[in-house]
Amino acid sequence: MIDDYRVTKYCPLVEDLRAKKQCVVDKIKSVYPRAKDMHAYIKVNEGPYKIEFMKAYNCKCSYCGASIDILPKEMFEIDHFINEKSFNKKADAGFIENLVLACHSCNHRKNAFRLPENDRKFIYPDTEEIKDTFKRDEQYYIIISEELSSNETVKNFYKTLGLEGEIHRLDYLLMNMIGLQRTLKDKPEAYAKFGQAIDMLRMKRNMM
Repeated sequence: MIDDYRVTKYCPLVEDLRAKKQCVVDKIKSVYPRAKDMHAYIKVNEGPYKIEFMKAYNCKCSYCGASIDILPKEMFEIDHFINEKSFNKKADAGFIENLVLACHSCNHRKNAFRLPENDRKFIYPDTEEIKDTFKRDEQYYIIISEELSSNETVKNFYKTLGLEGEIHRLDYLLMNMIGLQRTLKDKPEAYAKFGQAIDMLRMKRNMM
């Protein structure tokens, strides 16, 4: 099992995330030198910066791991990890370290979730700690690690985002199947059969 619960056997690992996000900032500032609220620029679906920000995360939700293989670009949003209401001015929340990639479901479920300062490190998706907070069990469900099973913030976050749900298990299985299918391009019959199975699983997922 991969150490990162968001990553399948066929997904590339997120690397150099901080540097890649800083590159997005540099591109914005090369055009808008006085820009401070990065969210205002990155959130625009048809703008040039959102896709660059998504690529920094390998186009995967930083909370549940759903990828662009199963969700369209428009279903990915730029989340303020620490909610805007925690700042004196809304624009103050838009610094790049506070922005993370989230699918529509995770972003809207999280909404104004309160993040006690001492517990933020356990669920901040840009660092290694979140990999120790959440795991995949043998059935591919996302679970809370034994070490943090009594942490109230972690438990509430897990429930609020619905990380225990069947849909996240299906997403993981679907991404695995898509990744495996890509290795079968030189075997047309197997490739086609996997395609049929993927289509059936997509249909089941989309009905949930």
